[in-house]
Amino acid sequence: MNSNRETRSLKRIVFVIAVAAVSAVAVPFVSPFLTDVLAQTATDTLEAEVDTRPAANVERPVTVEVTRALNRVVSQSRSVAGRVEPARTVDLAFQIPGQIIRLEVEPGDTIREGEVIAELDQIDFELAVDRAQASYDLANSELARASDLADRGVASDARLNTARAQFVQAEVALREAERRLSQTKIVAPFDAIVARTFVEEYVNVTSAAPVARLQDVSEMRLVISLPEELAAIARSAPDAFEIVATFPAVPGYTAPLVLRSFATDADRTAQTYDVEFAITGDIDPRLLPGMTADVRISIAAEADRPQSVIVPVSAVDTTSRTEPSIWIYEETSGQVARRAVRLGLPINNEIVVLDGLKGNELVVSGGWWRLRDNQTVTVSGL
Repeated sequence: MNSNRETRSLKRIVFVIAVAAVSAVAVPFVSPFLTDVLAQTATDTLEAEVDTRPAANVERPVTVEVTRALNRVVSQSRSVAGRVEPARTVDLAFQIPGQIIRLEVEPGDTIREGEVIAELDQIDFELAVDRAQASYDLANSELARASDLADRGVASDARLNTARAQFVQAEVALREAERRLSQTKIVAPFDAIVARTFVEEYVNVTSAAPVARLQDVSEMRLVISLPEELAAIARSAPDAFEIVATFPAVPGYTAPLVLRSFATDADRTAQTYDVEFAITGDIDPRLLPGMTADVRISIAAEADRPQSVIVPVSAVDTTSRTEPSIWIYEETSGQVARRAVRLGLPINNEIVVLDGLKGNELVVSGGWWRLRDNQTVTVSGL
């Protein structure tokens, strides 16, 4: 076994020596050929790299449409729909159960603060007050007797303490009975209009069941839903605009408005914000809660109204950013750059730029979504 292994190892050694000898003889003849082949291959590869490298750096230019920003005097206004609301609406109810024997109001009535709206049958509650009063008088006399006996040393302190506790209980019971008697009437908490009633006379009602709905019309409100671009302006600069309302149901009546509240919770479907205004001045008696209104929002009147910068609506970058922006085209360099702006009211297919842009500048009005800052572009539209 060992002799066979030695024989195979010897054969491998002889084979390696033979291959080395043949290679040494053949190299002088093969080397020039291999050198020429390798050199030609390197030259071809280098030429291919030189030919293809410029092609890799070639970038197709982006063509965009540009428009020149204009300066002109505009009368910005916008109309939105509104709804008249009372300053507050309250549903009144009894706090105790009973039978209604008086209902003093009808829908549409005007009532004053403190006037009776409805009343329950009071007999049972008056009897409860009489019983509580009798218990109170008895407890009061017992307390006086126990106190006198204790002062003379005839009665113990325990009896006096018991009489005092019974008197306190009787006093609380009397106050409770009187309070329940007072709750048999519903009175108006403020000057109001009765919007509607929910019950009739002689029906039994439970506690907390609504009896009448009152509307406080001491100040009439008007609620409108503003789109987000107008809501941002109205919240940041509410005094920069004049807001007036007209009412289809009340012809000839125009009401100036002042801001009262601004809801920051947007409607998920319409992406609008509810804004509440108060109607100032003398209110037309024909105006009722629930009526519709046409609200016109316009720039506050000025003696010398300055010119405004106008650009197409399509020039406003609508990508998801913290503030609107516009792409500016520089004619000298042929490049574009993004610039943040503050927008005013839209006018048809144009929009006013309040800040961030000067008149006569070139803005990208089409294709801005393909751009990056300092990018060289070709333009159309000039």
